[in-house]
Amino acid sequence: MDDKRDIIFDKIKDQIKDNDKIEKLEELQDIYKDKSEDEIFIEIIRLNEEMEEALGKDQYNEIFDKLQSIRPYLTKEQNDKLDYVIKTINKNKTGE
Repeated sequence: MDDKRDIIFDKIKDQIKDNDKIEKLEELQDIYKDKSEDEIFIEIIRLNEEMEEALGKDQYNEIFDKLQSIRPYLTKEQNDKLDYVIKTINKNKTGE
């Protein structure tokens, strides 16, 4: 697995106190460890569509707030990619 991804997962795990959530995060880490950035990007778009349908507006927005909270743990390059993903998701929402 990419060392940068390991570092990010470790920093996120340090912030989580719930063992069930840590286990879920570790499962996700295993699922995505061999995927390319493009594959992960496509998966993010697909999951976003599912979440948008399944969650209420407040829950959905809470997820984006949590994404913002990990920014201090990301490199500039990773922050730029997160900006791109969020921008793309917002374009898909508005149909632009």
